[in-house]
Amino acid sequence: MARRVPIGSFNTGITRLREKGGARPDSLYDLVNGYINAAGAPVSRFGTRVQHTLPAGTKGLCIFKGKRHVFAMSAIDPGSTDYVVDILIHPDPAFAGTLVAIHFAKPFLGYLYVVAEFSDGKVFHYYLEANNAWQASTFYKIGDTVRPTTINGFVYTPTSQSNPPAWSPDTTYAIGDVVQPSQYNGYEYTVVDATGSPAKSGSSEPNWTASSGALVYDDSSGTTAPASTTAASTGHDSARYGNLIGAKTYKTDGSTP
Repeated sequence: MARRVPIGSFNTGITRLREKGGARPDSLYDLVNGYINAAGAPVSRFGTRVQHTLPAGTKGLCIFKGKRHVFAMSAIDPGSTDYVVDILIHPDPAFAGTLVAIHFAKPFLGYLYVVAEFSDGKVFHYYLEANNAWQASTFYKIGDTVRPTTINGFVYTPTSQSNPPAWSPDTTYAIGDVVQPSQYNGYEYTVVDATGSPAKSGSSEPNWTASSGALVYDDSSGTTAPASTTAASTGHDSARYGNLIGAKTYKTDGSTP
């Protein structure tokens, strides 16, 4: 029959050294599912339980903004609103392998920083910025980023096929010429009316109205021009106010909306 030994304070902790005369009562040879705290008392380790079984294809796990984040190469329904599947795309479009491991996943400067390894043995680093989902009838400027409403691991930014010259002072402009403000605001402006021989821009840059269909007056005569409007004004002398430049927006493929 095994001898019972009361558990008290283990000042020596866990040791496998044996002294003459037998084991010391203030030491342990081994301890399973527990540890010795600073006071020398044995403490049971907390157990774990399965909270949720994720579908095949997900790797890694980290906590970020109150959600449990796992990672995959394609959109996968995690089966629980407590979990988010972040998509990691291999940089090579021809890659047909799998995601094999997540070596690092933690928040960094407000977003998740992830280090992933793929079945070709290559390791890549990802910084998962939280981009807004694309919305219909929304104006996006060059440099803005959006993600699809159905997440696919990519983000998208608008581009323009045209890059007209910036407006410049005391410059001759003809009807049909296209300019953009010296400070980019997402719009291009087409000259729709011009007076003078030749018709020149003013010495100071006009106040560009950043809206589709706006009319912007560029005065070269020194007369105070009216405020830019979103519709053609009536009662104004176009000869007096010089060039009339109309705002025009372009979609990312270069065509007018």
